[in-house]
Amino acid sequence: MIVLMATYIASGVLAFSLFWWPNIPSSPRPEEGRIYPLNNHGRYTYMNRSELDILELASYGCPILLIALAAIQYLVDPFDEIRKKRKYGTKPRGFL
Repeated sequence: MIVLMATYIASGVLAFSLFWWPNIPSSPRPEEGRIYPLNNHGRYTYMNRSELDILELASYGCPILLIALAAIQYLVDPFDEIRKKRKYGTKPRGFL
């Protein structure tokens, strides 16, 4: 659970930081393979294939990791949240 959460956070930070990488030019450079546009808030920058793969992996991987985290938390309950609720129960009616 902790490894998945760390991977989720790292992927999100990586995808977010890609917009500010200093080596991404603002004009296409086909000789370097920088032909994939990245809309950087109305200003296009151009990535190579490996940078595009990183962005796609982080963008598509984050929702999958989030679903896996939710499923593990609900089905496996690694931090014993369900047991704690059962142990202490709910507050009686009218309890402040």
